[in-house]
Amino acid sequence: MGIFTQYPGKALWVGFVVLLKLVQLPIDAAILLFSRPSPKWTVRQSLMVRSMRSFLYHTAVVEAKTPLRLEPGPEQGRFVQIPVARQDHYKFLLDDQEIRPMEIGGTWYPNPPSQDHKDDFILHFHGGGYAIGEGRPGDAAYAAKTLSNIAKYTFMPSYRLASNPGGRFPAALQDAVSAYAFLISTGIEPRRILLSGDSAGGHIALSLLRYICTQRTPLEPPRATLLWSPAIDLIKARDPQSVNQSKYYATDYLHGKFTSWGALALTRGLQLSDESIKEYLVQLDRPFTAKTPIWICIGEREILSEDAIAFGYQLQSLRENVVGIEVVPEAPHDVMFVGNILGFEREAETAAKAAKAFIKAH
Repeated sequence: MGIFTQYPGKALWVGFVVLLKLVQLPIDAAILLFSRPSPKWTVRQSLMVRSMRSFLYHTAVVEAKTPLRLEPGPEQGRFVQIPVARQDHYKFLLDDQEIRPMEIGGTWYPNPPSQDHKDDFILHFHGGGYAIGEGRPGDAAYAAKTLSNIAKYTFMPSYRLASNPGGRFPAALQDAVSAYAFLISTGIEPRRILLSGDSAGGHIALSLLRYICTQRTPLEPPRATLLWSPAIDLIKARDPQSVNQSKYYATDYLHGKFTSWGALALTRGLQLSDESIKEYLVQLDRPFTAKTPIWICIGEREILSEDAIAFGYQLQSLRENVVGIEVVPEAPHDVMFVGNILGFEREAETAAKAAKAFIKAH
């Protein structure tokens, strides 16, 4: 990750914590031989989930931000600059007097598509709690590998983060509109775009779909939408205890300190009682007619599972919607993004194959 490159003091602190954890590893591993969060998990899985939680907690403590850049860097030709779309793409709550659309960057995986490619493309928004991460390989390479099981080409924007100045809502949603309009401007038809997002990125993808389907915009709906461990309620996430008191806390790596950091930054200064804003921040109990198939993937052992499944059922209750819900047995949060770190690679690949089957069937 690039989150510490401009903050050496914060990097030193998190580095010290990581070093301390490495010293503790043998002790933790010995304990986990006899007491694992899930009896079906391996010691490695148990250890890495615990370590990831510690990493996210200390990242939030020092508020280590991700600096977003418009220079290509080592990605070279795979990185492109995404211009601001026409003004009529940013209507209603996206026409914010303080937060204006801005040029952002995005990365193609595995490389820019050939002109004669006629199959589906994936537009994917990465996770990170609206606080960290970007679409470049340093953060998103494994997610791109997971998605390669579904389509040949994936495009990942580096949207504005709420942890950075000028990144509160609706900045990321404006960036999502820009990225979607950019792909269409290159000649890719909406019916060949698979809209996708994991965790906070899942919330962005869902918000973009809501915007396209419920507002009068020039944008047509995508081929389908894939939501991987999506965040559903960003107002509830402002309270750390909504995570720390979850019955799934022991079997997940999310920490309330981390989730509340991004959620508070995202909603800072907003009128949270305004329903036009609230329907985007809190998707639960606000289903809409999607005009495109929606596939929701959630880990059986993750904190966000109950909200995501409940919202999936609410979407299914609308007769026009086609909604698939995939529960990954024994999985924690967002294995499509960090399955390689946590030891859930097989689960990530299986989920990707299930997504592909859903798309093929609809």
